[in-house]
Amino acid sequence: MCFDIANHQRMRSIIALDPLENRRRSVVTRSRPVSSIAPSTLQAAGLPSIAPSRAPAVVPWAGWAALAFTLLIWASFFVSLRAGARAALAPSELALVRFLPAGLIFLPVVVMRWRRFAALPMLQWMSIVAGAGLPYFLIAGAGMRHAPVADGATLIPGTIPLFVALIAAFTQGRAALSRWPALLTVVSGVVTLLAFHHGEGQLAQGYGLFLLGSLMWANYTLALRHSGLSPIEAAALISVVSLALLLPWLAMHPPVGLMALPARAWALHGSIQGLGVGLLSTLSYAFAIQRLGAQRAATVGALTPVLAASLAWPMFGEVPDGATLAGMGLILGGVLWSQRPQR
Repeated sequence: MCFDIANHQRMRSIIALDPLENRRRSVVTRSRPVSSIAPSTLQAAGLPSIAPSRAPAVVPWAGWAALAFTLLIWASFFVSLRAGARAALAPSELALVRFLPAGLIFLPVVVMRWRRFAALPMLQWMSIVAGAGLPYFLIAGAGMRHAPVADGATLIPGTIPLFVALIAAFTQGRAALSRWPALLTVVSGVVTLLAFHHGEGQLAQGYGLFLLGSLMWANYTLALRHSGLSPIEAAALISVVSLALLLPWLAMHPPVGLMALPARAWALHGSIQGLGVGLLSTLSYAFAIQRLGAQRAATVGALTPVLAASLAWPMFGEVPDGATLAGMGLILGGVLWSQRPQR
């Protein structure tokens, strides 16, 4: 499971399953007719929650096609990170491909709404940028140097609901842990991965970086939730500030690896990171939510690790072992379980 508006929207459908939020909504529901209330819905990180839209009676195939395209981009994000690591491409160089197009495109938004951003508490906007911008990207990219795609695509998005609940429990009380059976299932999946791969130093280092990235994303989503920023504003802040942080570093350390890449590798990373993750997935996921409803779109989004592992198999020859499959199954099961509406 992060970095652009599409993922922002995905997290919003998940955060809507925040137990505290659901409890407040349940009180309101008792005082108004059911027909006048919009349905409500968690995932991995926590952001400004949006009530899942009601799926239309007839679901057009265009919505499923848009969702499939979005999942392909999300899975390809991890594949691109792994390909960069295998090509000895520094994460900072790959980050230039990710943030340069989006940073330039969203720069006018930052200029026009600078007062809005200036009004945010420093700790809040730092959490947003660190958790979904350049620092997160570097952590995830470093992790991909030590572990395969299937593990990264499972641990990062799969453990975000756990970290969101833990942070919320620390700041808001134990009510945030009301979905503890689902969270315990996620923990068991992580323990399975760690237990069977504890002797493999490279994997353990990669797992640690993935879990750190997941924690950063969880903190980002909660900070974003309280900031009140729109998806466009959040994407603009993340992209422009990340690019501003990256350019001085690259000025002192020219991206020679990036410049030496063959045209085929440029096309891969540019289409996935610059075009897909930064821009296209935003539109396709929004369209999928409109046609399918937020709850359905978020639930299908849990298939991202499966698709990422399927892509990595023929590209890198990475075949998940039994422990990886077991851990992946437990984590994905916990995520899907956590998204079920509470009675």
